[in-house]
Amino acid sequence: MLVSPNIQVNVRMKSYALILVSGMSMAWSLMAASADLPNASDHPLVSRFQGSEIIGYNHEDFARMQLPTGAARNGAISNSRTVSGASTVLVYTAPKNKKPVEILENYRASLAQAGFHIEYTCDSGDGQSGCGGYSFATLYANPLLTHITGSRNDMLYALDAATDDVSYLLATLSKSGKNVSVGVMVSQDGNRDAGILVQIAEEGAMTTGQVTVDADAMSKGLATEGKIALYGLTFDTDSAKLTAASGPTLKQMSDLLHKQASLKVYIVGHTDDTGALAHNLTLSQQRAESVVKALTTTYGVAANRLSAKGLASYAPVASNHSDAGKAKNRRVELVEQ
Repeated sequence: MLVSPNIQVNVRMKSYALILVSGMSMAWSLMAASADLPNASDHPLVSRFQGSEIIGYNHEDFARMQLPTGAARNGAISNSRTVSGASTVLVYTAPKNKKPVEILENYRASLAQAGFHIEYTCDSGDGQSGCGGYSFATLYANPLLTHITGSRNDMLYALDAATDDVSYLLATLSKSGKNVSVGVMVSQDGNRDAGILVQIAEEGAMTTGQVTVDADAMSKGLATEGKIALYGLTFDTDSAKLTAASGPTLKQMSDLLHKQASLKVYIVGHTDDTGALAHNLTLSQQRAESVVKALTTTYGVAANRLSAKGLASYAPVASNHSDAGKAKNRRVELVEQ
């Protein structure tokens, strides 16, 4: 059996209430290799194959990712799945004399033990179960390496596999309403040390409402475009109740309206296309009315200067086919009358 009793890949899923994989020295799992890329570290959910060193690293709080679910055929990866959320990519060099099949089997065993489902796997070569060798490594790795910190030449050297010794797995886990996908590619060219590419995708929508548009920006938006989207106005899920985080944006709206005493505006609610259109029309109207109510009752803006309208998903500013697009479409706009 290729997986040793002393498991070499440590899957840690505290936030998903899973049990730590046993058999590995905890002291070692918390210790970074001395030759690691500066400011790079293992992902908190999945550690390295024991003795590996990090040579490439990238983390983004939100990104769109392509996860292969098929081999490389005719110059393209035959199938893949697109996910959106937090993205972490790591490139490691494996310790000497460790073969790709041993490394991948350790990842497979540890992920399975932690409750992951092995969604797809392929092995070396171009056969029926093969990944497609060198082509797979190139097609999968090159787009990821474009945005990664580390020496591109070192990473390409580690992941190069002219001898077609490339294997890959994609593992997924759904827990407590969250989805995590882990892609692992291991490749080796001749007698070189094997290279390991690990991609972790934690699916979720982009966080909005992080930027407050001030009164001056609102004024400029109305002057140049006749409208401005206010992502700082947020609501409870499937509700017209404004969250406490909306306070700063409401304050800036009132400042604008008090400074420009003759200004009248429409408050227009928008949703994404999730759910029934009739429901979303009602919800977007109620949300617009909630903003009007807050401005009049809390901030003293005259009611005759405000008019609420809900448009549901009739006026998108992005595609509703992605979580990022849906997040952009869920908005309240300030429109000059």
